[in-house]
Amino acid sequence: MLRFFLTAFFACWLCADLYLWFSFVRHAALIWKMLYWLPMLAFVVMMIVTFTGSRISLNAWLPLLIFFLLQIVVTILSLIGRLVGLAWHPAFPIFNVIGLTFALFAFIIVGYGMLVGFHDLRVRQVNITVPGLPDAFEGYQIAHLSDLHVGTHGKKTKFITQVVAEVNDAHPDLIVFTGDLVNIHPEELTPYREVLSSLQTPDGVISVLGNHDYCMYGYRDERDWRQATEQVAAQERSFGWTLLRNDHCFIHRGDDSIAVAGVEYCGGMNVNSFVDLPAAIQGISDSTFTLLLDHNPAHWKMEVVPNTHIPLTLAGHTHAAQIKLFGWSPAQWMFKEWSGLYQEDGQQLYVSEGTGGTIAFRFGTKPEIVMITLHSAKR
Repeated sequence: MLRFFLTAFFACWLCADLYLWFSFVRHAALIWKMLYWLPMLAFVVMMIVTFTGSRISLNAWLPLLIFFLLQIVVTILSLIGRLVGLAWHPAFPIFNVIGLTFALFAFIIVGYGMLVGFHDLRVRQVNITVPGLPDAFEGYQIAHLSDLHVGTHGKKTKFITQVVAEVNDAHPDLIVFTGDLVNIHPEELTPYREVLSSLQTPDGVISVLGNHDYCMYGYRDERDWRQATEQVAAQERSFGWTLLRNDHCFIHRGDDSIAVAGVEYCGGMNVNSFVDLPAAIQGISDSTFTLLLDHNPAHWKMEVVPNTHIPLTLAGHTHAAQIKLFGWSPAQWMFKEWSGLYQEDGQQLYVSEGTGGTIAFRFGTKPEIVMITLHSAKR
């Protein structure tokens, strides 16, 4: 399947390349002629390497994919210009200018998103008032991390080190991580063991698994991806984290306590559903304040709201599609709850826009650490 995709991709790109070459480039200076074919040459080399069985990261392919898409847009607009030009001669140069202007604008956005936006970390301060919060937990602060996707950074630990430093410097009471630590392989965690183990709070780090943590995108055989899942889980525990897999734990302050429950991933794409909410909250009394960690925010209305009285759920998963313009994001096409705080029937959900992403690009939505301060509704 991968070979077929790459071959089809190459054929489409070559057609666009040849059209643009004969239309605009062939009479240019020699240096521009040579530079023009460099992206195609790079793609051919990477395709050959892939066909030999070597693994190339998505982020290595990303610049070439974007370059190809821009070429396709310019080619289509130029062809439309030629067609319209049969009836109105000025159409051809006008459509060429439109295509090149669009490509230049898109190139600037992509360059900013990859070089600046993806690493422009912010700390978002959020106050949430909840019913049933014990007095001893008034002002309790939670650092909410989600979707680190460390594999996207390769072996470069600088950004994750910055994230950890920001969290530790804020001195929260608790750190929670709502899934997607890796992209496709547990080996991605190797360079990050030391830095992720250095997250420190009085009540530790509590985490759940996201869809990528099951490693189903990197292995075809079920036995292989299940083994990889257990490797990810084991590494999280080796960091000193409390990993909840349809389970819960308690945090105590004197005579008061709260429960933190965590469910496994709830459906989506070609990933099975591993969630078992009843098991996660079994044994928690109705009078105990419960915080639920849940990777997929869609699960909140599917099961949490209709079947429980859990006052606060924290989730991630959406990344705000890693692009947001004037408050709008493509994530809204896929998720009803995709960013920020939501309320229904006295229950609340907070969705983080994520701290990383599967591709090294963000525009309009910054990688974030969400610092949540809990307040009692009795105040």
